[in-house]
Amino acid sequence: MAMNKIQKWDEVNGNTTPEEKMSAFLESATDSYAILQLRRGEDTRDEQFMSYSYLQRKGKEPDIDHYEVVYASALPPYRNQTQLLEGLYEKFNIDHPSDFRGHSLSVSDIVALRVNGVVSSHYVDSFGFKELPEFIRPENYLKAAEMSMEDDYGMLDGIINNGPREEKRSVLEQLKEKAAETPAPFPAKKDERELV
Repeated sequence: MAMNKIQKWDEVNGNTTPEEKMSAFLESATDSYAILQLRRGEDTRDEQFMSYSYLQRKGKEPDIDHYEVVYASALPPYRNQTQLLEGLYEKFNIDHPSDFRGHSLSVSDIVALRVNGVVSSHYVDSFGFKELPEFIRPENYLKAAEMSMEDDYGMLDGIINNGPREEKRSVLEQLKEKAAETPAPFPAKKDERELV
């Protein structure tokens, strides 16, 4: 099983979509991390490289829909979470992995950690990191990952791509089928009073 997860990480490095990287991060059997950076565009321009206190003054919170996963991997050994986050900050500023395609880790980026199945999100702030307990909510991240990979949105059930899409028949076809199954109605009986 560990070999499958190693292969999974190799598959997501640099060659696949942010959604597949997020899915690999969330489904990993081992402790892992993901680097999320803001998508470039008009809707994120005023959030790029801004401190957490700046966002709060503007009445905003970091929104997962504005971010994409640019890198995901297994967690390196560490003693405590602060040391781990500082080590990742240094790694993604000084010694980028060869398959990393994002910009150097900066203010407004997010480091997501998955330790013992529990996901936490950490905003890279002007000084240190700000934990964001609501950034990746358990009820939403699995649904988001499933929606990005599911063939049939009618099958959103917590199991990714668990079956082929069912073909839906048109209402007209269903009515024709129902009419063919229904026996012909009996002729209407005449009321006995009308016979006289």
